Amino acid sequence: SEGNGRMHITLCDLVSTWDSLSPTQKKSLNQRYQMGCECKISRCLSIPCFVSSSDECLWTDWAMEKNNVDGRQAKHYACIKRSDGSCAWY
Repeated sequence: SEGNGRMHITLCDLVSTWDSLSPTQKKSLNQRYQMGCECKISRCLSIPCFVSSSDECLWTDWAMEKNNVDGRQAKHYACIKRSDGSCAWY
């Protein structure tokens, strides 16, 4: 439950307590992430990285922020499927 700081989210390489999530992450877990279920998130280990298809979101936190799995993209964005079928960070 939201009031219990012991709930853990462990899907998709994210391991965190509910209380440590940003407001964006909490809102996305409740509303947005399901909109990206048909999208693929590809981890970028070193720049430059390229997507191989339009349904891919490139996760660059790892490369840009020195192996940071809790960087700007992870905290503030969700990979969402757009109306044209492609996927992008929002």
